Amino acid sequence: MSDLDVSDVSVRFGGITALDQASFVVRSGEICGLIGPNGAGKTTLFNVISRIYDPSGGSITFGGRDVLRTRPHRISELGIYRTFQNLALWPGLTVLENVMVGSHAGTRANFVTAPLRLGTRREERATAVRSFELLQRLGLAEVAFQPAAGLPFGTLKRVEIARALAGNPKLLMLDEPAGGLNHAEVGELGQLIRRLRDEFSLTVLLVEHHMAMVMGISDKVVVLDFGRKIAEGTPQVVAKDPKVIEAYLGEAEGAA
Repeated sequence: MSDLDVSDVSVRFGGITALDQASFVVRSGEICGLIGPNGAGKTTLFNVISRIYDPSGGSITFGGRDVLRTRPHRISELGIYRTFQNLALWPGLTVLENVMVGSHAGTRANFVTAPLRLGTRREERATAVRSFELLQRLGLAEVAFQPAAGLPFGTLKRVEIARALAGNPKLLMLDEPAGGLNHAEVGELGQLIRRLRDEFSLTVLLVEHHMAMVMGISDKVVVLDFGRKIAEGTPQVVAKDPKVIEAYLGEAEGAA
């Protein structure tokens, strides 16, 4: 079972505590929504799991393997892939080439063999075919050979998801994938995430501000506020939690 187990994770930047002993478990195959007001620590936690930040304390395992003992450039070997709030695509590459980049961890090519194409032509063709198939499944085949630059924002968001899928993830971490999308696009994205979870047997950790989407597709929701976990449970339970309502409304306890 590829469960994600976050235990007592803390992150401090100087005198600021960004995460304060955060703990939760995401079961294999679940979609877990990670929510909270701005500055709650959501992206900080994403950055710890993906090994961009080192925590001040705590432990994280995925599929029983120690994430924090894994070197950052090897995190993909655990099956952990993520997207970013701000698009991290190469504008000058085609959509297909951007997706192919996501397959690099599973190929034999390296910085010497790739430019010279030493023994990698067959592998490169196979990668291109699989990447194109991913674009077809995400409804992006018609833009496969267009440069990423200039494409609609919603399209680029799906391209980034396709690139993450190209690495054969077990845990897909989506950091505000609905940011900048219109209402119709948000609805389509929610349906897409659930479909991809089922088709690719994924575990999904989702940071998102669109509450309707999070509550509509998540199996469980974890709520952070000022770096601490204040609630955890099904969307129905979390939505009625007084501490969650207070955190989002910004009202002091007992206020009129």
